[in-house]
Amino acid sequence: MADPKLAFCWNSPPNNGIMGVITKRGGPLEKKKGTGALKNGKPYTLEEWRAWPEDERWELIDGYAYDMSPSPTVEHQDRAVNLSGNLFQFLEDSPCRVFTAPLDVYLNENELSDRGPTVVQPDVMVVCDPEKVHKDGIYGAPDFVAEVLSDSTANRDFSVKKELYEACAVREYWLIQPETCTVFQYVLEGTLYAPIREYRKGVPVVSSVLEGFSWVCS
Repeated sequence: MADPKLAFCWNSPPNNGIMGVITKRGGPLEKKKGTGALKNGKPYTLEEWRAWPEDERWELIDGYAYDMSPSPTVEHQDRAVNLSGNLFQFLEDSPCRVFTAPLDVYLNENELSDRGPTVVQPDVMVVCDPEKVHKDGIYGAPDFVAEVLSDSTANRDFSVKKELYEACAVREYWLIQPETCTVFQYVLEGTLYAPIREYRKGVPVVSSVLEGFSWVCS
């Protein structure tokens, strides 16, 4: 029997790449910035999300919109670019591929899901299943995800996204504090993440999923 926690997550690409319309659950919504989900209203559908201005970045989690602004800091970009560059070199002869934000990752399963659509944009990710890679984004859970923390998203990255990635079987999840270079690592054991590991600046973070890969934030 399938794990009920994974019932809303894509583990293989969809047949037609189209999400079902989600049941409405209330009145009108307003968009909010930062860590807070939209409250006291219905989740958005993918059709509504796709109609928003292209210069706005919003993630949907269970249909609720999370603002991705403001733009990343220089330190944020330094950490993301450094990590992705190291991963690219390490995986050059591997079927696994490295991707960076902004790229949409669709984590809902299909039109039978009773949850709202979930589309996120991890800062850095590795996908080893080529069938998950489509022209418009990734359909299914990446094998590895790293989020570089910011004031506006840190709370969400440690709570809502951690629970989401765990439920969707993202095998390894890193959170990087760009100012201090502290790295927090979650590794999936069965259906749950093992207790968090913390690495200080200059200490190599050894990946559990990408065998032989390590990275030093400095």
